[in-house]
Formats: sequence, C-alpha cells, structure tokens
Amino acid sequence: MSKVNETTVKPKRKRLFYLDFIRALSVFLIVLTHFNNPFFSNGGWLLFNNPFNIFVGNLGVSLFLIISASALTVTYGKRMNLRHYFYRRFMGIYPMFWIAYIVGAFTLFALHLRPLANGQPKWSVIFSILGVDGMVANLGLPNMYLLGEWFLGFIVIFYFFFPIMLWGVQRFPWITAIVGVAIWGGFLFWWYSGTHYVAPAIFLPVRIIELFFGIYMAQYWKKLPVWAVVPALGILIASSLLPQIPEDVATTFVGIAAFVILAVLAEFLDRQPIRKVIAWVSKYSYAIFLVHHVIIMVMFSLSPITTYGTAAKYFAFGNICVLTGVCGYVLFHVHRYVMKGVFAGIAKVGGTKAK
Repeated sequence: MSKVNETTVKPKRKRLFYLDFIRALSVFLIVLTHFNNPFFSNGGWLLFNNPFNIFVGNLGVSLFLIISASALTVTYGKRMNLRHYFYRRFMGIYPMFWIAYIVGAFTLFALHLRPLANGQPKWSVIFSILGVDGMVANLGLPNMYLLGEWFLGFIVIFYFFFPIMLWGVQRFPWITAIVGVAIWGGFLFWWYSGTHYVAPAIFLPVRIIELFFGIYMAQYWKKLPVWAVVPALGILIASSLLPQIPEDVATTFVGIAAFVILAVLAEFLDRQPIRKVIAWVSKYSYAIFLVHHVIIMVMFSLSPITTYGTAAKYFAFGNICVLTGVCGYVLFHVHRYVMKGVFAGIAKVGGTKAK
C-alpha cells in the first residue's frame, strides 16, 4: 500500500472556541424563548424575558446571525469557490431539515396534535421544501409551517448574499461599511414612516449590520481586546435605561455588544471540561434548533406545564433541554446515515452506467 503524500493532506482547521461558545448560548436562548412562549401573556417565564429592553428571542437570533456570518468568513474568507460554497451550504441545510420535517409532521399527526397538511392548500408545500415556510407565514401566505421558524428562510436568503458581502468587506471595507449602514438606516426609516403588519426583523436589511459585524470580526479583528468590554457594557446599560429606543434598533446594538462581551469572556472559559461540553452543543446546534419546537409542543400538550410552580417549571425545562439534545443527536446521525446511503446509491448507479 502506498503512503499518502503528506503535503496533499490539508491540516484540520482549529475550532475557534468563542464561535462555539456563542453558538451554544444562542441555541439555549432560542430554546428558552419557545419554552417561555405560553407564559408571556400572564408572566411566570423562566430566567428572563426582555434583557436590556429587547425580547430574549431577538437576542438569541442576533447572536446566531453574527456567529453565522463569522463562521462563514472563517471558512471561506481566504478562498471561495462559488459552486462548492452553494453545494456545501444547501446540503448542510436541506436534507436534515427535510428529515426533521417529515418525522415531526408524522409524530404530531400520530399524536393528533396537527393534520399533515395543517388545513393548507397542497401547493404551499413548496415553501416547506424550500425551507422558507416560517418566513412566508409571517407574510400571511398559505403555508405548512412546522419547524425552523422564519430564521431558516432568512439564512437561506443570506447564503445568496454572503459572497457579495464578503467580497465588499475584503475589497472595499470602508465603502462597504458605509453602504451597509445606509441600507439599514434607510430601510428602517422607510419602515417606520408607514404602516406595516409584519415584524421588520425578518428582513435582511434590518439585520445587515449584525451580519456585516460578524464578517468584519472574522476578517479583520480576529481577537478582541479586553477593553472592548467597556463600550459594550455602555451600550447594554444605555439600552436598559432607554426603553423608548425602537426594539429593532436596540436589538442590533445589544446583539453586537453582547457578542463582544461573550467573545472576550470565552477567552477565560476556553478550558476543559467546558470546551468539551460547548463543542458538543455547537456540533449538534442545527439539529437541536430543528427539533426543539416540536418537542416543546408535544411536552406542553402531554403535561400541564403552564400550571406548574417555579421549581417544577425549571425541572420541566431541564427535561426538555435533555430531550432536545438527545433528539438533536439522533437526528444528526440519522441524517449522516441517510446521506451516506444516498451517495453510495448514486455512486453505484454511476458505476453501473460507466460499465
């Protein structure tokens, strides 16, 4: 057997702990948000609901967006093959989403919690196939939304814009920053000047500063100095004291400030066993994101959690976190097994035709 030429083997990229740390925390905040949803009208939520005068779910999404942009920049910042990029991005999203959707739909149907088509026209399944059903649900269009939120559709759209955004940051960093701020400010000015019935947070122009910050962070700043925590804390304090700031504006800056603080904090937490736990949650974060809403729906339908006392609610939340982690783990490996089978089948068919 011949030896592999060592010069042809690419070194494994070292994982950046702060990216994993913030990704894991953002997933926790999103799960917490949906657990707390039934309690918003009458109080009784766990931990917090409006940190720094923004909705806790918005904070989780903001952190996830920044971390997504940073992670893409780390992966593709030096060289991007568009064909490879789009293939990897969409293969990373869709197959696992489709598996989770099918299993979730039949699970809820079997438990008599939701009809398969949910009373929607059959043609609207195209939105679910494309992963944008959560987004079009916010726009009032017919849909068969089940899981993934509007966030999944947003990420799909962002993937199309990321190459040009990265190109702008690398080639014209100052001009790109100015254009990004202008798009953000102009869109919000137009939005608040009229009457709209959709939350603006689902549109890319409203999140463009968070996305650009993530790209700039990974492209130029690499590691934040400890003193960066000071202005970040100032932003959080200002947002806490000024509830009159529109939430879409506050979310942008609170998300960035929280990211800065967490990135600096991560430097002090980057040790075992913390690193191992965070790496596990980060690895399965997308699968956890996909399954958590269905699990919460099932648990609330089977148990009177809304009537529980505080201690019992914490216990229920802990159980949901564990169950979500387990189901996310299973989904991840089922997806891997299915994809191996698909590619093996394709290779076999291709080999047969070649003969």
